[in-house]
Amino acid sequence: MRAPEDLTVLIVDDNDYGRILLSTSLERVGVGRVEGVKDAVKALDFLRSNKTDIVLMDWYMPEISGAGLVRLMRQFGYDVPVVVCTAYATRDNVRRIKDLGLQHALVKPFEDGVMLRTIWAALRDHDHLPAAPVRVEGSVPEEDDQIFL
Repeated sequence: MRAPEDLTVLIVDDNDYGRILLSTSLERVGVGRVEGVKDAVKALDFLRSNKTDIVLMDWYMPEISGAGLVRLMRQFGYDVPVVVCTAYATRDNVRRIKDLGLQHALVKPFEDGVMLRTIWAALRDHDHLPAAPVRVEGSVPEEDDQIFL
């Protein structure tokens, strides 16, 4: 398993405050490189020129939604695991996320430990690795703290 300090995480969220909160959480758990962009076009530009381990994206964004960004990433051949971060985990949204073939989502707000476990699960599933426990200091794993689709 990769160490958090070796990861490059791309945050895609049109909300400045959302990007700052997520970036701060990632830095707090020791992620090495965190980049935040406000839209799909900037995300594609970043992916084009940077090795990226995982993308954490908002679902509702103007112009190009999270779903649209996932489709564009695939069209351009970016094989990067994606975790959808949303405050709107409705049945319709969960179905849409699942229909895109995505398996991991975080419901806002979430704790650092939940976020880190979800990142590791998405990386593990993407790389087809066996499950391994993720320990986060001060955190107690809970079964329902992330959505597995």
